[in-house]
Amino acid sequence: MNKGYIICVDDEISVLETIQQQLRNEFGESHEVEIASSAEEALALVEEIQNSGYVIEVVIADQVMPGMKGSQFLEEVHKILPDSIKIMLTGQAGLDSAIHAINHGGLSRYVEKPWNTKELTGDIRFLIEKFRQNLENQHLINELSRKIQELEKQNQ
Repeated sequence: MNKGYIICVDDEISVLETIQQQLRNEFGESHEVEIASSAEEALALVEEIQNSGYVIEVVIADQVMPGMKGSQFLEEVHKILPDSIKIMLTGQAGLDSAIHAINHGGLSRYVEKPWNTKELTGDIRFLIEKFRQNLENQHLINELSRKIQELEKQNQ
């Protein structure tokens, strides 16, 4: 399988650089880790990567950003990439934003800052395995459907 993509978006550059380094250390052999400093920049990045034919497996967003909030951004991402893993980071835990992201953005995890690196990377590893299993299952279902159609044609 080609390298998957992990996209991180946060308006705090120091947070972006930290999480990018942590994720590259953990997933660098299997994933490209890209960063964006705004939701709008991240949406453009999602479009660019998707148009290049690569798979975006994980999107991590801060909740509190100027312009589009993380929950709104993840809702937009969910419309484009409904099966991708979506994680919200926040330094300001708020139940309303978590509920919105879960209900409308297909949120996989809600993580408070500062995060525990081992816990976060462990969660991401588990979610990526689940994502890839789902992709493989879908591929097998499609292949099985194709073979069933071939057999039905032969039996006519």
